[in-house]
Amino acid sequence: MQFTQLEYFLAVAQELSFTRGAQSLHVVQSAVSAGIKQLEHDLGAELFIRQGRTIRLAPAGEALLPHAQAIIARTQSARDAVDAVRGVVRGTVELGTLSHLGTLDMAQVLLQIHREYPEVVIKLRQTVQGTRSSMAAVLDGSLDLALLSVNETTIPGVELHQIHAEPMLFVIPEAHRLRGRKRVSLEELANEQYIDFPVGWGNRTTVDAAFTSLGLQRSVRTEVSSLGFALELVQQGLGVAFLPASTVEQSSAEGIWSIPVPLQWKIQLARSTMRTATAAEQVLMETILEQAQAQKP
Repeated sequence: MQFTQLEYFLAVAQELSFTRGAQSLHVVQSAVSAGIKQLEHDLGAELFIRQGRTIRLAPAGEALLPHAQAIIARTQSARDAVDAVRGVVRGTVELGTLSHLGTLDMAQVLLQIHREYPEVVIKLRQTVQGTRSSMAAVLDGSLDLALLSVNETTIPGVELHQIHAEPMLFVIPEAHRLRGRKRVSLEELANEQYIDFPVGWGNRTTVDAAFTSLGLQRSVRTEVSSLGFALELVQQGLGVAFLPASTVEQSSAEGIWSIPVPLQWKIQLARSTMRTATAAEQVLMETILEQAQAQKP
């Protein structure tokens, strides 16, 4: 069993594709396929179940995965220790991100990292399934860090750092019955037709939890994956929505009315506590937290 074979295995396991796994490592696919085939031979078990053009982890692959992640993490820690003696920070960080980051200026974060740590590579991964999937990716090691929309202050196995918080607004079209109101209770809003994000997205979870805590249910008529598009649909009269205040304030949309509600939208930086952060992860975390602090009034 060789280290490169474990790297090939982990890349393919994360991508569930030999092609994408090879691309992520900048290695030709034939080398990855040959390395995994030899690893399977050495272990005497198939690591992947191949079904036409799709693959998934076999039971042996699922058993190997956490051990391969631990070996690679320990190897990276050893490299970090040697680099630290030489005053060098290097490495690649997979950072899960969101479509809307509040006041956090991610461009400035990346520019600062590039300027101060030119050998650190940041790979941004925007979620397509929401905060829940990003959290799972942090826990299983496929993401090193992630920006999440969660309200919890503690989550088992996860270190959280709040970087942004802002009020949410109840946004309605101009012709709505509540236009002109400056405050509403959630009890008044249970029977509305909602535009919201899919289950598992952080802002949807926040709103659902608030209604559930009051013993209320609501109807989500349309699911979207963009705050701006949700606002546009409200403007067109398709329904109502709970949106971060900054989304409304930064928009030039007309024909809407927004009402404050007792809900907060938070962004937190997360990493797994199951392994030690690499030097590259540490400098990225510090830079994000510094930028977030600088944006606070």
